[in-house]
Amino acid sequence: MATTSAVARPGDAPAAEDIGILCTIPPDRDLNVTRTVRQVARDLNVSDKVLLSGFEAGWVETRMNNLTCGDRDSLGVFQQRPSQGWGTPEQIMNVSYAATKFFNGAIASERNHPEYAAWQIAQDVQRSCCPDRYAAAEGKARTLITEVGTPHSRFVFVNAAGDVFAKDDPYGAWVGFFSGGVTKVVASGDWTGVLAGGNFYAKQGLYGSWLTLAGGGDVRDIAVSGNRFAFVSGAGLFAKDGVYSSWVEQGSAGSRVVLDGDWIGFLGGGVFYAKKGLYGAWLTMSGGGGVTDIAIEGDRFAYATNGGVYAKDGAYSSWVTLGGGGTKVVLDGDWIGVLSGGNFHAKQGLYGSWLALAGGGGVTDITMSGGWFGMAAGGNFLAKQGEYSSWTTFAGGGQVIATAITSFN
Repeated sequence: MATTSAVARPGDAPAAEDIGILCTIPPDRDLNVTRTVRQVARDLNVSDKVLLSGFEAGWVETRMNNLTCGDRDSLGVFQQRPSQGWGTPEQIMNVSYAATKFFNGAIASERNHPEYAAWQIAQDVQRSCCPDRYAAAEGKARTLITEVGTPHSRFVFVNAAGDVFAKDDPYGAWVGFFSGGVTKVVASGDWTGVLAGGNFYAKQGLYGSWLTLAGGGDVRDIAVSGNRFAFVSGAGLFAKDGVYSSWVEQGSAGSRVVLDGDWIGFLGGGVFYAKKGLYGAWLTMSGGGGVTDIAIEGDRFAYATNGGVYAKDGAYSSWVTLGGGGTKVVLDGDWIGVLSGGNFHAKQGLYGSWLALAGGGGVTDITMSGGWFGMAAGGNFLAKQGEYSSWTTFAGGGQVIATAITSFN
């Protein structure tokens, strides 16, 4: 008979009211922590109730601070314990990692107990000695959520002339973004990158100035994620953290680069490689050649071939076959999207059912972010919020060739 060992919950340690004798706790939140926790929640597409549970737990445990101390070996914003299976000290001190661990537990709690209030979800994850403290923190938690802002999305498209247009309001006017020659656009947070004339340009915000990140006319692919930038040229693969820092060579030339969090994905010779950090070691994710596209989102990896689409959660786990082949694969939270035969298909989770979001064979590009689905179809940019809503034409004229959507505060 198989046995399992119970994992102690981080809330087994005293809450912020109690651990002051063990370490110094700031009286108020760390805004960088609250912003990061909010971004992780958005990336995971959590419900409002799960989001509230995270801020209730974070406020009660540490006043939303990334503590280097706590009861016994408790660490971080949620006071998670390395000795109880929550991760290494380094992982737990990474707010994105800690928040992901909390929200994954909270998502499962909500699924198993839909009747739970937010404070009960927090208690289910944290297992605190004093669950009433989470309920009492609801008002403060809502204030913190409001402070870091309501998420909004940026919509970007490229037309046949290589002109780029963008807007931050789905019902607002388009802003001329870049004039001529663009063959690819990428967007992450407040940053937008374009590939034009073999050069990599990036700008922050709708009205910022374009920066030339890589010139020479030989850039083949580009990627942006948070504050990390990467490109592929004939000279190799390069990445850097910070727009004004120096490029770090990552390897030989290839055809595709993707970024998410600390992960770098690379497509070379039809093989999918990935590494964590600028100085990590490359892992061969798929061998044998034939890969047409790759994607990374959080701890999920996916790739497409002409014969199949595959995904897995965790770099060292086994691949799950999702279905027939595709030319593009995209990830957003728990969603997986595939462009296959000019059709847009999407599914939620590795084992969910595929939904035909757009058929007819006329789709040429797809994108997903923050609950939004977008595509270039028939030369138009169409988008919708939610998988069951109706498509809205954001840009017509029959000239749209590429699209991007990014969600952020």
